[in-house]
Amino acid sequence: MRSSALQHTAQSPMPESPSPSPSVSSGEKPKTLSLPPVTTTTTFPSHNERSRIRLTAAFFALLTLGWGDGVTGTLLPYFKRDFNLSFMTSSLLFVASAVGYALGTLCVEFVTSFLGRTCFSAAKTPAVLPLPSLCRRKLQHPPASDASVLGFSIHRCRFLTLAIMSVCHSAFFMIMGSKSGFPSMLVAYAISAFSRSFILGDRSLTSLLYRNVYVCTISKRGLGYMYGSWAIGAFCAPLVCQSIIATGIRWANFYFGSLVLSAINTSLLVFAFCPTRIELLRDADFAWALLRSASPTPDAATVATKETAQASPTQSIAPILQKKISVGPRTYSAAVRKPKLWASAIFSMIYTGSESSTQGFIVIYLLSLRSANPNTVGYVTSGFWGGMAISRFLWGYLGSIVTFRQRKWIIQGCISVAFCMHLLIWFVPSFIENAVSAAVVGLVYGPIYPANISIARDLLPAEVHLVSLAIVAAFGSFGAAVFPFITGTLSTAVGPRTLPIITVSQCVAMFGLWILFPSQPPEQL
Repeated sequence: MRSSALQHTAQSPMPESPSPSPSVSSGEKPKTLSLPPVTTTTTFPSHNERSRIRLTAAFFALLTLGWGDGVTGTLLPYFKRDFNLSFMTSSLLFVASAVGYALGTLCVEFVTSFLGRTCFSAAKTPAVLPLPSLCRRKLQHPPASDASVLGFSIHRCRFLTLAIMSVCHSAFFMIMGSKSGFPSMLVAYAISAFSRSFILGDRSLTSLLYRNVYVCTISKRGLGYMYGSWAIGAFCAPLVCQSIIATGIRWANFYFGSLVLSAINTSLLVFAFCPTRIELLRDADFAWALLRSASPTPDAATVATKETAQASPTQSIAPILQKKISVGPRTYSAAVRKPKLWASAIFSMIYTGSESSTQGFIVIYLLSLRSANPNTVGYVTSGFWGGMAISRFLWGYLGSIVTFRQRKWIIQGCISVAFCMHLLIWFVPSFIENAVSAAVVGLVYGPIYPANISIARDLLPAEVHLVSLAIVAAFGSFGAAVFPFITGTLSTAVGPRTLPIITVSQCVAMFGLWILFPSQPPEQL
């Protein structure tokens, strides 16, 4: 988790691109510079201010993201019809989404560092936007004129990141509503995933604080509820979209109407996460305190260190940050040598591929092989996401209660049930039964991904958590692109009947990988 730290070499969070040493500007020589006194206890910024409205904004933001992401399966037959696409070509939408997410992951470090860079003046409160601040700060011993230090404001960075990327996400609805052609749709899906990588904030080492860890520190069950909000948005969107199409309205109008939801989301994020004066002053105090305690630059193996004895906000069993933790080349080397990391990463890739293939192609499968009604078949996608919403909220409540062993066997049972449901979709020629099976698949798929992240945290050493979770998430993003593309390619060559064959195979692979994980916590092994 990235602290509100002064940007100098000794505190740089990424050794690959260290920030410049702290710069102090003053009309006098640095030797005579009078630093402002510490007015508050210098600690890492508290996240409890305005927590209720911020949690509401976080949940609504995830609902908006799910709203745009969950309707793809319902509209895929209409995309094929209006743009004369094959199954393989239509599956490129999932590839475009993965590419956008990958670009966002690569850019997030640079962008967030730029947005959070702040010039802290000893006589002024730092501004939220890069504009001169008119609010002067009262000091008992005013420092030299124009004394300032270049630091990092986590609150300003979080606010600007969420505001800009929520506006960027609204461009997805605008482009899709314009119905400009299939290439523009690919761009729209890439833009949506790019902005989503920043808003979710769980794919990079430094953006963990903005959403996932922020929610975890405010509410122990908040992370499960947050992803449940995503599933609620994905559940509601196909219901609304299918109802609109059934009345004869163009599907493109659904995206134009979604701009209202996007505007509410942006307004709520701006209102909730706009930094307070106290938060900005705390960031400034922290920057000045780091300048006072600035030490000679350490070697690259000891950068990005932090000492604390408090429990991890992510509720991991493994000891978190009880000693100096480094995020450098040695950490990456240590992480990639852990077999359990690769087992969790491959499991994540298979799961996300199965989830994306099921929700993306189930409607086409039912239309082609079960003679489904085009005016009602889109509701099957809603059933899938509705089942996932129920289990995600339930897992958000139970996730902090179940033991390590119970979690292992609960997920094993979920995979077994999903395997049976995919077999029923494959062999039972009934639209009603297949629709119910798809909903049950969504229900049992809900806790699988959060449980995989949890078991990765518990089994891997604390010093490689950040790198390991980033690798697991990257594999998940890759699986969400490659498996739907494989499904679309095989459907073009053989037919849509290949969908259950692929999903059944994926369930077998998930079952085999998950059973290899230990059934006891690390300290009992």
